[in-house]
Amino acid sequence: MSGVQSLREHLDRMTQELIQIKKIAIGLEESDKEKTERAWDDLMAASKEISREWKGISAVEEIRTQREKRW
Repeated sequence: MSGVQSLREHLDRMTQELIQIKKIAIGLEESDKEKTERAWDDLMAASKEISREWKGISAVEEIRTQREKRW
């Protein structure tokens, strides 16, 4: 086998490996995206539940109190 042929085969193997790595990376990105969306949905659901149960002053009033330092 000539040096050029050996080099071509090596480059072909490297190309195939890079294709496989790219497929894995894209799969990880999709997994992270789904995980992020699920976490956001859970946060929004928890936020709505907390808001329904909240008995204290409103967030706006709390911020106003802190700015005016009426505590």
